[in-house]
Amino acid sequence: MSIAEAKRMHGILFSGIRAIFERAAQLERSGRDIIHMEIGRPDFDTPEHIKAAAYEALRLGKVHYTSNYGLLELRQAIAAKLERDNGLIYDPENELLVTVGLSEAVHLAICAFVDPGEEIIVFEPTWINYEYVPAMLGVSVEVVPLKWTDHFQLNLSELERHIKPNTRMIVVISPHNPTGSVFEINELIGIAELAKRHNLIVLSDEIYEKITYDGFKHISIASLSGMRERSIVLNGFSKSYSMTGWRLGYIAASADLLMPQLRAHQYLTTCACSFGQAGAIAALNGPQDCVNAMVAEFQRRRNMVVKELNNIPGVLCHMPRGAFYAFADVSAYKLSSEEIAWHLLEVADVALVPGEAFGFAGRGYLRLSFANSYEHLAEGVARVSSALNELRD
Repeated sequence: MSIAEAKRMHGILFSGIRAIFERAAQLERSGRDIIHMEIGRPDFDTPEHIKAAAYEALRLGKVHYTSNYGLLELRQAIAAKLERDNGLIYDPENELLVTVGLSEAVHLAICAFVDPGEEIIVFEPTWINYEYVPAMLGVSVEVVPLKWTDHFQLNLSELERHIKPNTRMIVVISPHNPTGSVFEINELIGIAELAKRHNLIVLSDEIYEKITYDGFKHISIASLSGMRERSIVLNGFSKSYSMTGWRLGYIAASADLLMPQLRAHQYLTTCACSFGQAGAIAALNGPQDCVNAMVAEFQRRRNMVVKELNNIPGVLCHMPRGAFYAFADVSAYKLSSEEIAWHLLEVADVALVPGEAFGFAGRGYLRLSFANSYEHLAEGVARVSSALNELRD
């Protein structure tokens, strides 16, 4: 018997990132030595003081539902962090919501404020959740391409041309996944002015905020004049504290913007993991040297990976300002980047992600995560170079 899937799932493809990941795991189980450069997760363990706090919460029996908003102590720690790091003031009682990772937060924000037939603007290539979550909700996506020639920085004139009467929201990811660009203050001011002029919500994804290099600093668009009341700030613990498996994120927004998201959250997940939230409190209130050490190591790896990629004939790669991805141009090859990525996995035992996994504007690129050991990355890039040389022959 054949049972048809819901029409809303038509065109919702299996994640290109996860397709590579699953095949890599299958090859590993068969005995292959796969070098992982595909998954966007730090390779470091969660710091011990964070794990200890979660252990203690378990020992004390803190294993039950929390408030839908999340633990008040965690919301207080988040509020202190936002004021300290971003110059943002939020009331922990009714302007902060703890979510099951950033993935849930994306769903809540779009579900709560964009109706079917309305539109959000994304800058592409992009984390593909920003294309498929709207699609599942019946929301249209208008793509503004970030171009190689602009170092993947935003062209404000291009953005304004894409704003329509049914545009409801602009998605800003900075530092950016997958390109590693960091939006500068003039770009953020330009986005803010357009948002105010056209009465748009800005969804600001700031999950990589602490992972920046060469003096580039993250600025939250919500901190700009007139933007707090129209911004939804998304952040979490996965990247900065190597807590991807803990599934903890948060939303910061004015009370009137937060309430519709809270109502959606109540029926989607109820609350985030109780004892995991205890670990998140320790992450924010504890020592931050673990974050600084991780970022310093990412920078060392970044420098090597980008240098070696640019030594491969037919490969070009900008130096990313943030996050932990190199986004390499392989358009000189006759094959698509998807074909190249699968070739590299099957022939060279290197798992990385084709640009197609980040939307149409990603064609011709490969994303390589440098969230792996320096030694494995050096070997991985050497394998990439050798396999690409074979494609040229």
